[in-house]
Amino acid sequence: MKIDGSVAFVTGANRGLGEQFVKALFEAGAAKVYAGARDPAKVTVPGAVPVAVDITDHESVRAASRAFAPVLGRNGGGALVNVLSVLSWVSIPVSAGYAAAKSAEWSVTNALRVALAEQGTQVTALHVGYLATEMAAMVSGPKADPGDVARAALAGVEAGLHEVLADEVSKQVQAALPGGPGEL
Repeated sequence: MKIDGSVAFVTGANRGLGEQFVKALFEAGAAKVYAGARDPAKVTVPGAVPVAVDITDHESVRAASRAFAPVLGRNGGGALVNVLSVLSWVSIPVSAGYAAAKSAEWSVTNALRVALAEQGTQVTALHVGYLATEMAAMVSGPKADPGDVARAALAGVEAGLHEVLADEVSKQVQAALPGGPGEL
């Protein structure tokens, strides 16, 4: 799928990785980017179209994010990128709940890939370790640049990849799993 000339919708677009996705989409030539945030007034990327979306509110999600897949189908397909984590694959005691949620999200991503393939919609899983964002400010380990991660994800979408390992941490963790890279 080509980003140039496309129309995109990004959730969490007011900060961190979401904001970097909006910027990277415009850099790659997207014609229009809808920027979802709980408070649309906090979307500051020039040219982005703010949309009220609160992922903790089922009605908000249904009105925006879930409505997007059928539109893709009616237009011949497109792409979805689901932001996951290395904790999709492994769990550590201090973040067991988060790891369980990301693992479930990885499973949903794979199910969506199968469900939406017939309509021509590509579904890409984005795996990353810690990002240099507000969310991981207290983490002392290596952190990936969110702009680099967004650009890597978009390159993966254009290449038709099912998974993008956006940083060295995710590459190392996947390589250490039973079966190794590409056999998940």
